[in-house]
Amino acid sequence: MALLALASAGGILAFGQRPLAIAVPAALALGLVLGRSARDGHDPEEIAAELEETQRQLEALALRDPLTGVLNHRGFQDALEVELRRARRENWSVAIVGADVDGFRQLNDIRGHEYGDAVLTAVAQGLSTDLRPGDLCGRVGGDEFMLALSGCDTHAAQEVVDRLRAAVDTRAAAADVEAVTLSVGIAEFPRHAIGRAELMRFADGAMYWSKTAGTGQTSHYSDTDDSALSAEEETVRLRRSGLFNTVHALARAVDARDGFTHMHSQRVGFYSATLAGAMGMSDDRIEAVRMAGLLHDVGKIGIRDAILLKPSALTKPEFAVMRRHAELGRTIIAGAGMPEIADWVGHLHERIDGRGYPDGLGGDQIPIESRVLHVADALEAMTCPRIYREPKDPHEAVKELEAHAGTQFDAEAVRTMARLIREGAIEVGEQPRLGLPLADDAPSLTA
Repeated sequence: MALLALASAGGILAFGQRPLAIAVPAALALGLVLGRSARDGHDPEEIAAELEETQRQLEALALRDPLTGVLNHRGFQDALEVELRRARRENWSVAIVGADVDGFRQLNDIRGHEYGDAVLTAVAQGLSTDLRPGDLCGRVGGDEFMLALSGCDTHAAQEVVDRLRAAVDTRAAAADVEAVTLSVGIAEFPRHAIGRAELMRFADGAMYWSKTAGTGQTSHYSDTDDSALSAEEETVRLRRSGLFNTVHALARAVDARDGFTHMHSQRVGFYSATLAGAMGMSDDRIEAVRMAGLLHDVGKIGIRDAILLKPSALTKPEFAVMRRHAELGRTIIAGAGMPEIADWVGHLHERIDGRGYPDGLGGDQIPIESRVLHVADALEAMTCPRIYREPKDPHEAVKELEAHAGTQFDAEAVRTMARLIREGAIEVGEQPRLGLPLADDAPSLTA
């Protein structure tokens, strides 16, 4: 009876990594069992009730992956559909997280299916740790898992993913398997899509970008990077990736020329991204601003050490040479396929009163991203030591920014930065906690 009831669930069940197809109509199973029960003298109604309960339990099992115990592909899709209806009704966000085990095929080939099953089980246990009511975890492919995090946007989901990576490490160690890394992609309802299939595809697409970037990476879905690439597009992507990494290496080389500025660009990137987020910019914009902060001084690669590292005030001719770094940086970054970021960096030294350089723009003529970068750059410069002076206290730096708000700096950006510092959201002078971005995580920005 149990076999017939199991068969009546129909579809395909996967035992470990090997699928087994079973398809027997439920009506046929029910008829056979009731007929046999009547012949044996059992109460058909009692047997029918037992069978209904057994059927319910087995159908629930049919929505679970028998190896790992988490939802299978069908179970995850069904549960996600229900959760999205609830999210629409309650007007909250849901983050869809796709996670793929890095190098699983090779590991499976070398160590065998039994070892591979142990890895998959450890990953499933780690990913399903501490999930809240409404959160979902499913195995939707051979080595691919998916989560639905109720009430989470992409930023909150990133924090959950970081925590779950550690949980996976713990489970892997307990199972005596090698350390496991995951390539992760995140999409968000309703910001990116409202349909289940689209959201799953977008999370999967973001996960693809993570896999092309290396191991253990996380990417957020971008409207411009959701589809598979043609051979020609892949060639362009690889070229752009290499160019970005080259430009960033140049920017780090500039910082390294002076022991006092070796973390300057990293800090400016961190301050800029934090400020951009507090001013309400979108996730993609925040990431792009952070990249601009990382690259903003790359043009100084063309400035002689005698000027760049001079311990005293620059002469007018020397300052004229120094000013050329803005245009040179814009040219280098634009040549790497990032024209919009190049434009922001090129206008970083414009002033609200129109007395800046290189183009003498003023007020709203200056891109808001450039205004954010200007405040972040000034804050870092004032609060870190230089060969010719001691650093300012963060609150002294804030007073300096406020004194020049509306003339040199954007007033709203200054007010927001002052609030962030007073609230402790920015630890001035500390090494940023943000990691070095990979080129493939970069948003595709076009002029």
